Amino acid sequence: MKSEVKKLAKSQVEIIIEVSIEEIKPYLDKAVSKISQEIKIEGFRPGKAPYEIIKQKVGDMGILQAALDDIISATYYEVLKEQKIITIGQPQIDIVKVAPNNPFVYKATAAVLPNVKVGDYKKIKIKREPIKVGDEQLDKILDDIRKMRSKEKLIEQPAKTGNKLAIDFEVFLNGVPIERGQHQKYPIVIGENKFIPGFEDQLIGLKAGEIKEFKLKFPEKYFEKKLANKEAEFKVKCQAVYELELPELNDGLAKSISADKFKTLDEFKSNILENLSTEETAKQEQRLEIEMLDKLVAIADFEDIPDLLVESETHKMIQELEHSVADQGFDFSDYLKSLNKSEDDLKAEFKPQAEKRVKVSILCREMFLDKKFEVREDELAKEIEATLKNYPANPEIKKQLASETYKDYLRNVLGNKKVIDFLKKEIISE
Repeated sequence: MKSEVKKLAKSQVEIIIEVSIEEIKPYLDKAVSKISQEIKIEGFRPGKAPYEIIKQKVGDMGILQAALDDIISATYYEVLKEQKIITIGQPQIDIVKVAPNNPFVYKATAAVLPNVKVGDYKKIKIKREPIKVGDEQLDKILDDIRKMRSKEKLIEQPAKTGNKLAIDFEVFLNGVPIERGQHQKYPIVIGENKFIPGFEDQLIGLKAGEIKEFKLKFPEKYFEKKLANKEAEFKVKCQAVYELELPELNDGLAKSISADKFKTLDEFKSNILENLSTEETAKQEQRLEIEMLDKLVAIADFEDIPDLLVESETHKMIQELEHSVADQGFDFSDYLKSLNKSEDDLKAEFKPQAEKRVKVSILCREMFLDKKFEVREDELAKEIEATLKNYPANPEIKKQLASETYKDYLRNVLGNKKVIDFLKKEIISE
């Protein structure tokens, strides 16, 4: 087999592959066996008709055509392995020469993983700041916990700040009801400011059974673009008013959270502060990692990034968003309508970030190879075992996790982690 590799623009290669007559023969035999399974030949069982009989039925060219996919698949990947070429996605195949009793020649054009020259990362210096957790954060969490454990008492007095209301309401734009703008017995606490500015203030003074109509302007940066900065009409009916009785902030509250874990309020507060510190530490590590990777990408020298890679990453980002929206109980098409955007609009918005993510991935791979890191089999086994603990009785998941495809994915994830951990030690200081 002969091959000729030519580099093209945009991180692509063109490979001309010539397969000799002798190399083609095994594939012709395999094609004949397949054809004899698919067509009925008098006097022969399926798959048992000899080569010459099949040749009389479909001709030399018919047999050769049936063998082409297998020839291309086998020889293409053999050349990639020999030439140490890492391609991305499926190649474009163009037949150059195909005829019985002649060498078969075809051209494969494919995107390849671009090269990158890593910059002098040792010149990058980022400082990790001390984690500070204040009384304000602690007080807010304690206040939220008390509200979650509050008791509701139905009252007949006019609503005031701190009361909880059950309301029916409708929203109109120029007199027309807006989509998803009608709600029944909607719970709202005056003063939590979870609605648009001014809405909760309008509820002050309402009693059960009373109706109130008023106008308010939606914020300029409201998430539903079609409502942003628009004045709307609201019709509200108060169904009920409740007074919230908050539990005392004492040892009893701490014990009610977990009698085994907390004996005093101070123990409970210490636990909250510890959790806040852990959360803030994780947030800071994420910020530092993003800053570090942004600076590494900025000083690296990349070959042209193939469009295919960016498109693939953009598609992945949209899928991630779609899953996130679904997890919150929303329909993705409705979500796009609320933004007044199409999927193509999202793709255009995500493209710069997708390109950055691709560059980070390429850079991490280059450093993994340069530093001769490795992902050991015992590390893979440990990760798979940890994942299986979440699906102990699911044989299908177990099968997927044991597949080479998943192991390759896991090698990539663990490899990237090794690179990032190494870089953080080199770049980020206390």
